[in-house]
Order: sequence, then structure tokens, then C-alpha cells
Amino acid sequence: MGNRRPKGYDPVQISNSTSFNAFGRVEYASVFCSDDNYDVQRDETWKASSRGVCLVTRITATVKTPSGNIQAEPYTSSGTSYSKFAIIQVGVNKFQVTRVVSAKRRR
Repeated sequence: MGNRRPKGYDPVQISNSTSFNAFGRVEYASVFCSDDNYDVQRDETWKASSRGVCLVTRITATVKTPSGNIQAEPYTSSGTSYSKFAIIQVGVNKFQVTRVVSAKRRR
């Protein structure tokens, strides 16, 4: 009767560090894993409800700017267990989904 946590990876988190709201999709490697659609406000973080042993292969983002919806450069991988990602602005109306290597904790 132990409190055994099912084995698996941490749920995917996507931080939106842009000044705009965004939405997109997290795609997983296995047909047994359901892709996640997400919607994340500016300066907020979206977190998947669960993940199991699903590897991430692609994360897309569409950023809602005053100039219209702009497709960010997606994050792609052959399959990663990483869980922390961010949407960042890399230029005028240019955005990218990237893996978060280290993050400062905000209080």
C-alpha cells in the first residue's frame, strides 16, 4: 500500500516569455501518446496534466501579435525526455520554441 508514483517523465511545461499570448501543440513520439494542445498567456507557464513515458518530438507555437498570428520556429527532436520549454522572441515578429536549460526562480 505504498504511495508509488507511476514511472515516467515530468509533464511538459511551456513558459511564455513574450509580450503576447500564444497557443500551440506538443507532439509525442508514440502513437500511444496523445498530443497536447495548449494555450498560454504572456508571462505565464502552461503545464501538461500528465505525460507518462512519452518522448517529445515537436512543439509548435503561434504567437498572437497586433500584426496578426505569427508562427514561431518550432522545437524539434528525434525524441526527448526534457520537460521545460519556453517561447521566446528572437527578433521583430520572430519567435522560437526552445528548451529551457536553466531558469531563475521567481518569487
